[in-house]
Amino acid sequence: MKKEILARSLVVFFIIIAISIPFVGRWLISRKQGTIIDLHARTFENGGWSMDTLQTRVGVPIRIRMTSEDVVHGFAIGGYEMIPLEVPPGEFVETTLTFDKPGEYTFFCNRWCSPNHTRMRGIIEVMP
Repeated sequence: MKKEILARSLVVFFIIIAISIPFVGRWLISRKQGTIIDLHARTFENGGWSMDTLQTRVGVPIRIRMTSEDVVHGFAIGGYEMIPLEVPPGEFVETTLTFDKPGEYTFFCNRWCSPNHTRMRGIIEVMP
């Protein structure tokens, strides 16, 4: 009787392992590759950034694909060392960011694009 219970338990255990392998694999791959975000820029009067809040975790890379829908914009992040990027209309510019400290980082357009240029900003929330 005890051997039968042990055998059944082992079978159930191996079934659970077999079912979970694809999910664990996808989770590990997504942690390694990080998140991919499409970010569109428009002058503030026409909507500004397509997303004004981005989220990530410490040590997890976040890949941002940016394009402009009207004029040349810039992309920079306060408190994060990076070379500011130029985002020309109709082209995609990519960058990968990895933060080593939690907190809120402000991203903004660093190229004069309209009278309300200084209002073109958003937040990257970095969780522990």
